[in-house]
Amino acid sequence: MDVLIEYLEDTVEGRLTASDDVPTYVWNRVRELAISAQPDARITDKTIIADWATVLSIAPDIAALRKEHGFSTNYNEGAEAHLRRYREEVRAVRAASGTFQLVIPEAEIPDRLKTLYFSERELTPEQLRDTARVVSLTNGANFSVPGAGKTTVALAVHLLTRDEETYFLVVAPKNAFAAWDEVITDCIEPNAAENLRFTRLTGGFGSIRDILRNPPKQLIISYDQLTRVREPMARFISTHKVHVILDESHRMKAGERSLRGNTLLRLAHLPVRRDILSGTPIPRSIEDIAAQLDFLWPGQTFGLRAVAAARPHDVLQGLYVRTMKSELRLPPIRREFIQVQMSPAQMALYGVIRQEVVKRLSGIRADTNVDLISAKRSVMRLLQVSSNPIMVVRRLTNEEPDSYSYDDPKIEAIFLAIVDEIDSQKIQKACELARELAARGERSVIWTSFTENVERIAYLLRDLGATYIHGGVDIGSEEDPDTREGRIRLFHDDKSGCQVLVANPAAGGEGINLQKACHHAIYVDRTFNAAHYLQSVDRIHRLGADVEVHIHILESIAPNVTGAIDYSVRRRLIAKLRTMANALDDYDLQRLALDEEEEGAPLDYDITLEDMADVIDELLGKVPAPGMGEDF
Repeated sequence: MDVLIEYLEDTVEGRLTASDDVPTYVWNRVRELAISAQPDARITDKTIIADWATVLSIAPDIAALRKEHGFSTNYNEGAEAHLRRYREEVRAVRAASGTFQLVIPEAEIPDRLKTLYFSERELTPEQLRDTARVVSLTNGANFSVPGAGKTTVALAVHLLTRDEETYFLVVAPKNAFAAWDEVITDCIEPNAAENLRFTRLTGGFGSIRDILRNPPKQLIISYDQLTRVREPMARFISTHKVHVILDESHRMKAGERSLRGNTLLRLAHLPVRRDILSGTPIPRSIEDIAAQLDFLWPGQTFGLRAVAAARPHDVLQGLYVRTMKSELRLPPIRREFIQVQMSPAQMALYGVIRQEVVKRLSGIRADTNVDLISAKRSVMRLLQVSSNPIMVVRRLTNEEPDSYSYDDPKIEAIFLAIVDEIDSQKIQKACELARELAARGERSVIWTSFTENVERIAYLLRDLGATYIHGGVDIGSEEDPDTREGRIRLFHDDKSGCQVLVANPAAGGEGINLQKACHHAIYVDRTFNAAHYLQSVDRIHRLGADVEVHIHILESIAPNVTGAIDYSVRRRLIAKLRTMANALDDYDLQRLALDEEEEGAPLDYDITLEDMADVIDELLGKVPAPGMGEDF
């Protein structure tokens, strides 16, 4: 009476086969476990074929059933090897139990790194501490604040833990590729740096498959490309010793509900080592951490335990490192909230859209039948009106001609008045601030979440040499002025005459360093995405910043009876930052301004039910405005 567990290398799956004498009621229990973990598992009377990650997740329950009912388990060679490694990881995590048992003393790390040609950059005390701690774990997480040097630490960890047969695969947003190239140049001796250069896995399925047939030792791929080459990537990782790092790991936070998360979770058991990096691992709610932990420690249910815990930090401690903002010893941030009055036409359109939002969200709290897609779209439309209403007028008249009764002379008059104004008071105020700063010889970065605003503001400030970045600007050579890198270089060049960079946080919030170029950030608008805000602030408030940083946040105001969407955004950002602060035991997060995320994803992706409920309370006048003492 036995169950055979096999690892199927070609498909990276597991197969469970019951002998004829295994009781039906026992095998039904095993089937239920598999279906619960993976509803699409392929099941017959005596066989289960599922993802190997599923087999790992139910392995402890199968062991319990074995003890209870007396059957035996047998394994093929591949399954035995993978299960042995899984058990070793379980023991390693239990041994950590909230502490770090260092395998390399901190004092020895600099000399060891020098023997590995890592001698061009000296690690800060915090980077040295984090390196020693992550090396002590078989898999590690670095949740240090943006700008603390997570990429530098990750490279050091790779060099200290690899052997001659180890490959290095980094999964990162494409706009972070340049940062990984730079860390090689900045840390490794020139005569050795060439051997550590990353090969970019781009060009689609055929091109990447061909590279992986004879792979170089250092590889980097975007999250979106990875989902398109799952099978050749699984074959590569399963047949080579590969150290995988997820940069900006919160991009897989949706887990099984997203293609990214599903792909990564299915590959999680294959690398010889896994590390994740994110300065904002919990941008929306504690559920965001679950998939990241399940990638890091497949089958060990850390994600479920963290989400269910009264104090998530009790589950997380000992599994991650974090350098906090206060440890960077940076100059302070000075935040200024600037209330901007809407024009009469903008206020009128805001009132029309407000009615739509109240109608669509009216059942949110009662959990009645609410069309969430339409509800989120309505909230985003209200944010657009608050930022620059001409965006909404153009959409309604060009894309949704039946949304409103345009033959209504009142609506038509509102539209015509907004078209005559062209630019909102917020847009005008942002340009005014940028000009004041330029007159004092100071550069500024202007953040707005909407592509139309990005290009419009850059056009209005063309006399200041303004350039812009959004998702439509490709990455490429810094010698090309039409690329993301070329425009960043232009902004850094003192002789270029470029005094303003306009960007949206989704495209410009990662992989760029502006701390030497400017010390003022102007926010035309913010969304409910706390990660976008954090990442964008930390473009100028990071290691290397040497003077006081100024953050200017524009908020459209409205009568109390109407409610201001910008106040709801601020309130929800505060709540999300406190959730992350509690989980990571980081008081600094209570004092920081934050926001980043899904490359190419719509802005409404990060609007949660709680966000929409708060919007309703704001629009119905049920809550006071956020306290002016809140530093967000």
